[in-house]
Amino acid sequence: MVLLGLSVPLVLAGCDSDDGDPTLDSETAANGDTAGEGEGDTADEGEGEDGTDTGGEELGCQAETPYAGGWDIGCCQDEIVPNGWAPGAVNVGTILPDWTFNDQFGDAVRVYDFCHEAIYFDYVALWCGSCQALAPTVSGLFDTYDQRGLMTLTYVSEGADGSPATLADVQAWTNTYNHKGLVVTSGLQDVWYPFGVDTGGGSFSISLPGVILVGPNMKIAKMGEPTIQEIELVIPDAP
Repeated sequence: MVLLGLSVPLVLAGCDSDDGDPTLDSETAANGDTAGEGEGDTADEGEGEDGTDTGGEELGCQAETPYAGGWDIGCCQDEIVPNGWAPGAVNVGTILPDWTFNDQFGDAVRVYDFCHEAIYFDYVALWCGSCQALAPTVSGLFDTYDQRGLMTLTYVSEGADGSPATLADVQAWTNTYNHKGLVVTSGLQDVWYPFGVDTGGGSFSISLPGVILVGPNMKIAKMGEPTIQEIELVIPDAP
């Protein structure tokens, strides 16, 4: 299968294709209108330009989270300098781009807002049986390590029929596996780069699910599924 908009052929391969969990049908997704919720108007609160107190609210990364998911944001976004993001050139040490994704609440989420945490990043499709099998593990990792500084980020690339993922697909995945971390999609064409294997002639294939472990400051710490010990090494807070 070819993803439209790419300058190189990309084939998704290596994932067990099955009908999967019937609850993953996008028509079973939550219908709540959550877009834009949680986006607090913090920019004008706190101390005014003339030094007057306009309410005492914290500003910027010290403010209440702007996200409906309730996730904390970091203060290190502007310290990160992306590097080396190209097909076949993503390795341990490569820094993620400053992507903005659409999450399960309909919010536009900036990845660099989570620069203070490690990220377990998995790349999935709704039709992928192996992705479905991994999903409960990802959900459990967030439940176990959230308070110690691990965010899970599941990027849903395609729906059950192989078409580009929609908000309904993202919500279906979230609800089926009770994800409390990020579940996202986007129209961006460079998210697959860490998971593509060069098959020659400018073609790349991906065995789903694709997994990377990202350390604080957005630097890739592990290509492929990490062990618990490898996760323990990169999360910010020791037990």
